[in-house]
Amino acid sequence: MISVKNSLLLGHRGARAEVLENTLSGFQHTQNLQLPGLSGVELDVQLSADGHLVVFHDDDLTRMCGQQSRIDQLNITEIRRYLQRGHPLVTLVDIAPALTGFSAIELEVKTHERTDYAGLIQALARDLLDTSLASLPIVLTSFDTELHIRLQRHPALKNNPRGLLIRTPEALITATDTAAQLGCRQLGIHYPLLSQSIIGHFHRQHLPVSAWTVNDLATIEQLIEWQTDVIITDFPSRLLTR
Repeated sequence: MISVKNSLLLGHRGARAEVLENTLSGFQHTQNLQLPGLSGVELDVQLSADGHLVVFHDDDLTRMCGQQSRIDQLNITEIRRYLQRGHPLVTLVDIAPALTGFSAIELEVKTHERTDYAGLIQALARDLLDTSLASLPIVLTSFDTELHIRLQRHPALKNNPRGLLIRTPEALITATDTAAQLGCRQLGIHYPLLSQSIIGHFHRQHLPVSAWTVNDLATIEQLIEWQTDVIITDFPSRLLTR
């Protein structure tokens, strides 16, 4: 069993290597693990054709449902007809009860070239403000600077903590300035880009670092020694019960 010290360990898309990703049963599994050192989960949402936030990662349904349709092409009634290996697709509101009890939740908001930003902001405001989700420790994360700009301008959503996601060395170089301009309070960085000096640099800029997605025990232990604030993994129970 690893010792997470001051790092927070989150299950990726629930715990995608242990149970089916981004499903109600997957989040219930993670919620019920009750393992010392497990702080919460990471998950993805994207907008349906009729304005619902669907908990789903991929741009289309090919991998998970064997269909070529996209979430943004379907309304919620159509979406509920599809199954992921026997599990229904769910909305963010559907899984709210399975997110209680966590001390950290990273909610990645997926966008693409077809994104209806006005509709997406409206859906985020509807589901995250003045609902049971409002009391949860949710950090909104995204690679999309346009989305961050719009969230920063929203009179209420601007108060939700947000994280800028980083996947390239080029984005890493400008991350401090970009995060400051966008009002982001943390960075979510693809873990191979990280080093002790890079993490130290961001800490000096008062930017916590979340590392994704790390499944190797030795790498996780190294990231913990480097004082990485959040570590996201597909195998939370395997790592915590070794």
